[in-house]
Amino acid sequence: MRKRVRVSRLTQAKHRLCRSRHLEGGHIPGPPLANTALIGIAGVHHVVSELSRRGLVALATVCNTAAYDVVVVTPDGRKHANIQVKTSSKRASFFRMPPSSRVKAGPNDFYVLVRWLRKDQRYESFMLTGREAKAAVRRREQWQRARRRAGKRESIVPNISVTKDPARTERWRRRWLTWRL
Repeated sequence: MRKRVRVSRLTQAKHRLCRSRHLEGGHIPGPPLANTALIGIAGVHHVVSELSRRGLVALATVCNTAAYDVVVVTPDGRKHANIQVKTSSKRASFFRMPPSSRVKAGPNDFYVLVRWLRKDQRYESFMLTGREAKAAVRRREQWQRARRRAGKRESIVPNISVTKDPARTERWRRRWLTWRL
């Protein structure tokens, strides 16, 4: 007897897409699909390399480490930071996040949002403190709840927008460019 395995909706969608890309054994030309895990890993390594270039000890955590992707320490070991990286392979206007109740907001917690700028062939990054990230996610959740009550939205997707408040977004971008422990 064969054991029934539960498959996620995302996996089901990937299987449908793979099947739809093949006609009678032939491949339908199109852009290659990027593995989202690889996109995330690329973002983590971008953050690690940039922080290392600045003279900090930056280490990517092993897969499935709860909440943090990068641990950063000063060379003398006196200060540290925990960083969660969110990466997009395109110029995203928002980044999906955990619900605000699960966003880490301690004094050493940071979030780096990384997006690929295809035209410039480089990453653009934004750095938020844990408190800023929690507040930004909460604002978006409240806005979405109001739209849901008004019947204009079906679900709530926790996220951080990098287009709604240009002054705040610029502050986050500058912080990433100049941040040191």
